[in-house]
Amino acid sequence: MEQQFSPPTPTASQVNMGKWISDGWRMVESDFGFFFLLSLIYSILLAVVSCTGIGAILLTGPLTVGFFYIIFQKMRGQPADIGGIGKGFDFFAASVLASVITSVFITIGFIFCILPGIILMALYMFTLPFVLEQKLDFWQAMEASRQVIKQHWFEFSVFVLVQGFILFLGILCCFIGIFIAMPVCFAATAAAYRDMVGLANADANPPAVTI
Repeated sequence: MEQQFSPPTPTASQVNMGKWISDGWRMVESDFGFFFLLSLIYSILLAVVSCTGIGAILLTGPLTVGFFYIIFQKMRGQPADIGGIGKGFDFFAASVLASVITSVFITIGFIFCILPGIILMALYMFTLPFVLEQKLDFWQAMEASRQVIKQHWFEFSVFVLVQGFILFLGILCCFIGIFIAMPVCFAATAAAYRDMVGLANADANPPAVTI
């Protein structure tokens, strides 16, 4: 019988924004040049494809999944290189649909007095990591993220704001700081996922998920 996986229900003690930001910073600091280059390539690719609306729609999700893939590889102590950013294209359909639909939901949320948009950003923070780690389709990944985070939506909403502030500081640092702030935020999100959900066995297919 196929093993079933249900998203865990984290406890309040697992929510530690300070630790996640610190973990993210330590990872980036330990391989500063690598993450700077990775962020630069990621940003250039997104800027180029954004010249056409359809390009941004088709590539934002896969490239972001690829970014998470590299970070999770490093968390596991496994080899990771810049080319790993292309790994997201192994999850093309799910990552594209997840990226588009969550973006639509979040945009609608921001239209309604901003706060709902922030909350939705928090609730769907783990969507792409779930696509990558558990090989879920877009809706399963969105639901899994929402179920994990909903009991701690306030703390994760603050986490979103803190990451936004870090990115803002990066922009203020002659804009070039964004290439350091960006991987710190990605790594902090990955650290949160690791602590709240756990990483899948890299050598085995994750169990099927029932949402």
